[in-house]
Amino acid sequence: MTYLSRQRNLFLLMALATICCGFLVMIRICWQRYQLPDINTFREFVQARGLTFFFLLWNLALAWVPYLMALHIGQLQRQEAGRWRLLLGLCVWLAFLPNAPYLITDFVHFRPLPPVPIWFDLILLFAAASTGLLLGLLSIYEVHQVLKNWFSKRYSNLLILAAIGLSGFGIWLGRFQRWNSWDILTRPLDLLSDIADTFTTRHELLHALGISGLLSGVLLMGYGILTTLMSGQTSRK
Repeated sequence: MTYLSRQRNLFLLMALATICCGFLVMIRICWQRYQLPDINTFREFVQARGLTFFFLLWNLALAWVPYLMALHIGQLQRQEAGRWRLLLGLCVWLAFLPNAPYLITDFVHFRPLPPVPIWFDLILLFAAASTGLLLGLLSIYEVHQVLKNWFSKRYSNLLILAAIGLSGFGIWLGRFQRWNSWDILTRPLDLLSDIADTFTTRHELLHALGISGLLSGVLLMGYGILTTLMSGQTSRK
């Protein structure tokens, strides 16, 4: 199997996984519909997303952004596009990368919410978290291939490690500080001020480093497994 064929198959599998997650969310909404009799408009429905788990669909959509951007960056490199276009694509990819593994943290919403059985919510959250994590790992893999063609193996590995570390910190910013990727452009000064406060407050700094380290460790372990599987397939050709 060629690299592009494997890339296409993985894309289709991730699309199927996302559709399955959406199907589970729709089942949950229908299951709990009679518990929300006062909801008559779409706006009221969206406001009740904490009860419907509708937010998972939005989070999954955001998780696709770094994966699609990584594929686009690879295509730009194959087309021998200018380095500035590649650098811009890499910046966008890095800014949105935390949105993919961010779905792991959605387990904070796991609690009994009758009439939906708790086991259904567990399966739903696990499916969404797994899909988001895989989208993030695959996007890292695609960008890593681009960096390998651009830099030495050692330097590209260091850049990927730095991206994984920044992603862990980005997840912490999103979950605990409630920042979004687009705030980098819309509210850059406020974001930088909040980060500065974090690094100058001992309690916040320890909390940020601890959570970021744990999440980065999960990403690093998952990426190690993914690259081992990918290299194993290549060696069998």
